Amino acid sequence: MNHRPLHAFASLKEILRPRYLKWVYFRLFPEARPAYFRECWSYPEADVAGWAERRVGEDPDVLWLPMTDWHARIQRTQHLARALAAAGQRNFYLNPHLGREFPYPYGAQRSVRHLEIEPGIIETHVHLKREPVFHQRRLDAEEIQAVTEAVAMLVEAAGSRRLVQVLSFPLWLETARELRERFGAPIVYDCHDLLSGFPLVARPLVEAEEEVFEAADLVVFSARRLWEVHVGARPELAERAVVVRNGVEESWLEGGGEGAKTGEVVVGYAGALDYWFDAEGLREAARCHPEWTFVLLGRVEEERLRQTLGAERNIRFGGEVPHRELRGRLEEFTVGVIPFLRNELTLGANPIKLYEYFSRGLPVVSADLPEVAAYGDLVYLYRGPQEFVEQLERAVAEADAELRERRRAVAAQETWTKRAGELREAFRSLLAARPSRR
Repeated sequence: MNHRPLHAFASLKEILRPRYLKWVYFRLFPEARPAYFRECWSYPEADVAGWAERRVGEDPDVLWLPMTDWHARIQRTQHLARALAAAGQRNFYLNPHLGREFPYPYGAQRSVRHLEIEPGIIETHVHLKREPVFHQRRLDAEEIQAVTEAVAMLVEAAGSRRLVQVLSFPLWLETARELRERFGAPIVYDCHDLLSGFPLVARPLVEAEEEVFEAADLVVFSARRLWEVHVGARPELAERAVVVRNGVEESWLEGGGEGAKTGEVVVGYAGALDYWFDAEGLREAARCHPEWTFVLLGRVEEERLRQTLGAERNIRFGGEVPHRELRGRLEEFTVGVIPFLRNELTLGANPIKLYEYFSRGLPVVSADLPEVAAYGDLVYLYRGPQEFVEQLERAVAEADAELRERRRAVAAQETWTKRAGELREAFRSLLAARPSRR
């Protein structure tokens, strides 16, 4: 079968899409432009040359080649970058949208921009001609070269003497290899999800993960299950792999944690609302307990969920909540829930929300997932809608203040500061074995 006409059509569509979106669609419907495409430009230009004078200590600079947009939702990569920056390390973060975030099509303005989004963190924006959707295809040679040169020039201008690359998505592998060749910068693959579990990630990118495992100097897994799946299939990884789980910000440990004070029962969820969300279980609970309020904080990624749950009067969609406001919103919860369908993706998850719920002392009702089950009587596990309802009833009735304090004590031991320290030790070991080429 001849696929050339189909490929040519896809290429033409990709060429025309940025111009249509920016010159026509977003002008007619400005609300359709994602908020994170606007938010990313609200920061000052980075004084890259000035950064060369601000280097502190001997720990390496960190280049983050991410799977997530910094401004869409604060997730693992951003938390780790913040914690390392707080410890004095300099961080470079590549915006993954490769031009889609720019307000004008390619050629209308500078194609590379560096903004200081937080102290110790520079975000780099690289505008590619076709503005590829980063999870839909691999980059071609010209695009790889453009990204690589933009990052290399930043590293040089900032006076980086030692560099570690943390790659979270196979798209960046060729760039990471070239930077390792130039700067002696080891590649750390942060495997924080089962990549094959995301249906929107193009097959060639999922398949490229095998190349990443082979190329990485160190592989970091966010959950033991991910270790077991990948090291089980590649035993040679065991000697260069570690588990560094997720955590909670230390500032969340301060104050609060006494639970909702209104007397109303609020069953709360904070996170993405996507295909792995157990809508049937939540709907069953809402129907069994119309006197409870169910609050879902997060962007709806799967419209089926809104259709399934939207008719229930006691279910409220709260939308995406900025992370700086999330701790206060959790204070309104009586119970925190992790209602995930059990599949290969979720079985390998180490939910950040678990530690955030724990920081408030909240009873947690969760699908029976390995990383959650490890906390024993501090959580209420379920399999199936009826058991979900029963465990919610137990959690709502919980009156043991000691359990709340034990959860908060766990959170105090599972902070992003601690996780960053674990990473820092791994970086030092890597660099000791691999001297910089500078």
